[in-house]
Amino acid sequence: MIEFLLTSGVIFAVLTGWQYVEHRYRRFANDHPALGPFRPEPGCGGGCSCSGGSCSTPGSETQSTTVSLADIPGVQAIGRE
Repeated sequence: MIEFLLTSGVIFAVLTGWQYVEHRYRRFANDHPALGPFRPEPGCGGGCSCSGGSCSTPGSETQSTTVSLADIPGVQAIGRE
């Protein structure tokens, strides 16, 4: 039982500490605008992790490229020697 409470306390402390770090980062970014804008971590609030791997956030326009292994030099020689 003590192990469970200790583990729960450690997890809570780590999550609380992370929130504190995020808060300090936001304050630092607001106090020093010359260093660039605040960049939050990607997640459900604006990243790709909640959309099943496809990212549709503004400015993240990527093109899917299909490459055949036959187009890569030296790949055809592998396994045929």
